[in-house]
Amino acid sequence: MIKIYVDGGTVGTRICLVDKFKDKTIVKIRGVNPTNNELEYLALLYSLEYITNNYKRRNITIYSDSMLIVNQITGKWRVTTPKLIPLWNKCMKLMTDKIKVKWISRDFNEAGWVLDSLLGK
Repeated sequence: MIKIYVDGGTVGTRICLVDKFKDKTIVKIRGVNPTNNELEYLALLYSLEYITNNYKRRNITIYSDSMLIVNQITGKWRVTTPKLIPLWNKCMKLMTDKIKVKWISRDFNEAGWVLDSLLGK
């Protein structure tokens, strides 16, 4: 199973992806003043695009510390925020039965560790 960790942080408007299989870390800057939830969705969207380009037909688990994003993507919660609906739609178009999205505590989110290190935490 390939593990990918994602996170979005409002300080510096950064998103991060950590690919454990390839031992690769990617940090990107996204948008002007996006909300934290928008950044979490943008991190997930980037990871889904990354998976499409690198891991077709492989079993992948994406780990996020955003309960909102995970529960909306897995269908447990509805998406009601107008700014998040287009991002949810884009993510859902890239989801396959080979991709699982799971919640993980912030303490264990390696992408979050990377963003924290950029802030000197």
